[in-house]
Amino acid sequence: MDKQDLRLTSAEIGTLWGEYINGTAVDIVNKYMLSIIEDDRIKSLFEEALQLFNNQKKQIKFFLKKTVFLSLLVFLSQI
Repeated sequence: MDKQDLRLTSAEIGTLWGEYINGTAVDIVNKYMLSIIEDDRIKSLFEEALQLFNNQKKQIKFFLKKTVFLSLLVFLSQI
């Protein structure tokens, strides 16, 4: 499928949106945990989790923006 002609079902959009919201909440907790953890091995796990979600968030935004949902575009542009 051409990336320019991306069409998602409402179930796919709902799943992506849920992943975005849940991931953002977990990301905030992970950032807090990273700030208080002292063990370097555990800290590296949280750093990796933050990096992974950052990459996922970029992909989710890409998919949601390609579906041309104006209300989501406005919301995502403010994040």
